[in-house]
Amino acid sequence: MRFQSKSSFIYMFRNLRQLFFITLPISILWAFFYNPRSETDLFVALIRGQINAENFFNEFAKSFTVLRFGRCWWVVLLAVIFLAYTMSVMVVKIDRHMRIGEMLALPLKRAFGIFPMMLLYIVGCLVVYEVFMLIILGVVSMMRFVPSVEAIVGIGFGLTYVARAFLTYIFCLLIITFPLKYSENYRLNIAMSYSARVMAAKRSKVIILSVVYPLAWYLVMALAYLVRPVDVFVYAVANFFVLTYIPCLAFKQFFDDVGGERRDVSQIIFG
Repeated sequence: MRFQSKSSFIYMFRNLRQLFFITLPISILWAFFYNPRSETDLFVALIRGQINAENFFNEFAKSFTVLRFGRCWWVVLLAVIFLAYTMSVMVVKIDRHMRIGEMLALPLKRAFGIFPMMLLYIVGCLVVYEVFMLIILGVVSMMRFVPSVEAIVGIGFGLTYVARAFLTYIFCLLIITFPLKYSENYRLNIAMSYSARVMAAKRSKVIILSVVYPLAWYLVMALAYLVRPVDVFVYAVANFFVLTYIPCLAFKQFFDDVGGERRDVSQIIFG
């Protein structure tokens, strides 16, 4: 006789049938229009000797900044709105399930209550990311005096990794923001502050995740390059895993540290 596992991984796979069609559409849309190919294209072009001192700056800008969206920038804006609403639905759905043991099919109306704050949060995260990429572009552009283009590219990729690891660290500190916002009705800034204090006590886990996540994403990009032209499928699967797992992890952490007893694991199973 045992209780069901409280693991966020186990929770995600145990309820995958309920969550699958919520995050699948945005995962596919994001894979098509966020242009994740740009970074691997730059790396491959460098290996093939197609990058030189004259075109490096432009190629780097098109690979890492908002220029990578090209003419599809308006689709990316729609995808951001869709992402915010999808995450709002996930917050409402998982909160109800863990709190009272019942999972609504599609809580579309209730999701609108948290949607504006979710959109603000996601837009803020993306703006901060793009600002970091622009700063890196500025640093790289000041290194034109370095004779080796390969060295400049290496420094540029290294800086992007450090930036992503740092931003992942901040994101992990704020991961229970929306469980606090929705479940406890905190103001967004108070929920963010409270989340940072709670997660700071788990600093070692946060640091490990911050180091591993960017590396894992680089592995995804490498795998996607090897299976072109069906690389969109690889990115869609990776997006699906991240977008489905993050809310599960956030609420698991919230109930472990703040939210009390979980009702979704209260039933005893035999075996």
